[in-house]
Amino acid sequence: MSMDAGLMTYDCQKFTNAIEQIEELAKSVSKPDTDSRVIQLDALRFWSANAQAMEKFQHFSKEDINQFKLERLKRLVDFAYEKVPFYRQLYTSVGYEPGAIASLEDFSKLPIVTKRQLREFEMVERVSSPRKIISTPSTRTSGSSGTPFISFHDQPDILRDYSEVLRFYNSCLKRPLESGDWIYLIHHAGLWVSSFDGTYRTFQLPDLFPATPLGQHLEFLRPRVISTLPSYLPLIKEMGLRLSDYGVEAIVTNSEYSPQSERDFYARELGVAVFDEYSSEEFGLIATQCSHGMYHVVEDGVHVEIIDKDASELGTVICTDLNNWFMPLIRFEHGDLAREVSAHEACSCGRHGARISEVNGRSDDAFLTADNRVVPSASILAAVDDVLVEHDLNLNEFRVIQTSATDVLLQTIYSGPTYCEMPKLLGHFNERLIALFGYSVNLHHQEVAALADVKSYKRKCLVRDWSKSNHVPG
Repeated sequence: MSMDAGLMTYDCQKFTNAIEQIEELAKSVSKPDTDSRVIQLDALRFWSANAQAMEKFQHFSKEDINQFKLERLKRLVDFAYEKVPFYRQLYTSVGYEPGAIASLEDFSKLPIVTKRQLREFEMVERVSSPRKIISTPSTRTSGSSGTPFISFHDQPDILRDYSEVLRFYNSCLKRPLESGDWIYLIHHAGLWVSSFDGTYRTFQLPDLFPATPLGQHLEFLRPRVISTLPSYLPLIKEMGLRLSDYGVEAIVTNSEYSPQSERDFYARELGVAVFDEYSSEEFGLIATQCSHGMYHVVEDGVHVEIIDKDASELGTVICTDLNNWFMPLIRFEHGDLAREVSAHEACSCGRHGARISEVNGRSDDAFLTADNRVVPSASILAAVDDVLVEHDLNLNEFRVIQTSATDVLLQTIYSGPTYCEMPKLLGHFNERLIALFGYSVNLHHQEVAALADVKSYKRKCLVRDWSKSNHVPG
């Protein structure tokens, strides 16, 4: 257990059953500052007080949902105008006056905000309480575009985000999670908290390899939910694991694009339903799949607009966080594409709100090993975030290109010196690549003036530039 202000924090990572490989992976997990006993107990109180109302919200009528969002957006926009210098300047430039939002149509006329715009302002000009910026949790990630971005989340936002995750997991199960149940995370990024002070526990593996004794550990914990990357599902299948035999009732995928046909294939092969979530570091959950395959927007957490639609109704995703009052993100261009569904009737699952039938969020290429094994794009991005992005405010853009089974090219655009010497930085990144590939990889580096355009509907930050193909089941 770890210490937090004199309080002992429950350690979920100790439950390895003395399996050596699991112990080594468990030790490599970076524990977020938010995973303290104080915040775990606050999260428990929030969940206990709000879980029932949050579940009820999912079955509100479309009219009631829109009214809820309108009232929240009116308050949020006026608050941002008053408290956040970035929004005061932006909205003043278009003639906005407090109280001008009377409808969702009015809201849709506000300017769209981009990462590039926000990065032109000092950090203290993007938040509502500059004096609290040092003590407020933040994430600095590469996102899906290769442009690093910092977002801040105060504790009320964190508690709400985590409760939305638990609500989603419950929707994937025939009966809700109970206090003694385990959640199993095979992912480089953990949840805000790992338990409610020892209940509703989450065990995390940051990566998965062919030799990982996953089945042995699943038999020990018998988790009801596994949350993981789509890239790991083929590996779990190759291990010969029928997950339903280990107590698993649902798999949740995230962080990478996967077609419905692929998820259906692995649901059959692994013996459990597979649900996808559309989420991001900036917003948390944006939309979650129901048992009928439809993505339902998390409308008590975000307001989603699909703009600039093509003939097939595929358009650009614009998000507004309804609960982040410390660093408001209002009409933020998320950089993804999605197809909105006309909600004239309720979904077969009974919900009435906004729905999405398709999300094309991450267009990154899959990297492949010499033996045709997929190296998860999210794991490579995690290495970029840990080594290059998190500590270096001068990194403006990057791209990682696999040119052969053993060669990787890193292209960067820096606006100033790196936080450490480049050879040392590249050495750390190469170590992460070697761990992911399972053999020696030659890392090359280029500092460029601009990243070349790629043949894609959006800018890629991971590109595989060689011909070996990998079969995706359908």
